[in-house]
Amino acid sequence: MNDKIIPPNPQEAQALLASLFEEVKKQEGTLSGGKQLGSGAAAIESLLQTQVSFGNPRNNLILLTEKLFQDIGVELTSIYRQQMRDTYDFYYMTVTVDLRPSPGAKFWRLCCKLDFSPKGENEPIVQTIFPQSKWRTVMNWGVAMNLGINGNLDWSLGFDVSKLAEFANLPGDIKAKVGSKDELKAFIVLPDYAYEAGRFEMIAQGNGTSNCYWRIEKPELQKMATVQFAIVFKVPKGCELINLRGTVSAEPNIDWLWEDVRDVFSELSERFQNLFRVKEEAASKLACVASEEWTLNLSKVNH
Repeated sequence: MNDKIIPPNPQEAQALLASLFEEVKKQEGTLSGGKQLGSGAAAIESLLQTQVSFGNPRNNLILLTEKLFQDIGVELTSIYRQQMRDTYDFYYMTVTVDLRPSPGAKFWRLCCKLDFSPKGENEPIVQTIFPQSKWRTVMNWGVAMNLGINGNLDWSLGFDVSKLAEFANLPGDIKAKVGSKDELKAFIVLPDYAYEAGRFEMIAQGNGTSNCYWRIEKPELQKMATVQFAIVFKVPKGCELINLRGTVSAEPNIDWLWEDVRDVFSELSERFQNLFRVKEEAASKLACVASEEWTLNLSKVNH
């Protein structure tokens, strides 16, 4: 998993799915007499009826201040203490993605991109994001964790380590940021955070830019119904309004879809025959996609 996969335009993806549905329904109707949907049309209909959406990023939007950390006994490193005083305002936020698959639909990849603006002089900068690729091993344990922001404006995780034999085998750089729930010394923002859908693969990018990106892969992604992303970002002092654009796509399991359309595959138009021959391209273009934009008034966030 090296390259980003940019989610397609929501309207284009929906139109392509609808066109495939009509072709498959027509061909399956010819085989069965047209009395009911065949397996292929039913599978595509389940994709058309699947909903993927964003939660409101204002819900957990918090201004991070030196006093907040002092109040819980966490000392900020000098560089961030100075930046908070003189240069930047730092914020924490969560963005939730809700996947509501129609019965029978199967998915394998979720891609989410968040893009902050304006660009230029007042451009927001992503400080850190969660989850990150380096945490995948820990998250695959599938147990609840307390997630906190430490004095280096990075993530610390707290578990009931007495129940985790795997803890002893963590790499040193990760183990240093993982400990007991009771001893976690951080600005706690997400208690009992968990990915409960079993093992998955992930790539995440974004630190130091004005956008961030996650790509999560697992055989049965539809069981991971709600995914929560956490972001710490900063803006130059005096910046009161920013915009955020989110795009998310849930890509179908093409092996599952192929099994349901294979009986009429030879009768489909050339564009769909060619599409199915490249599995990852087919999954991306036939994805369930949502896109949304928000204006965030930072002047109203606990100043």
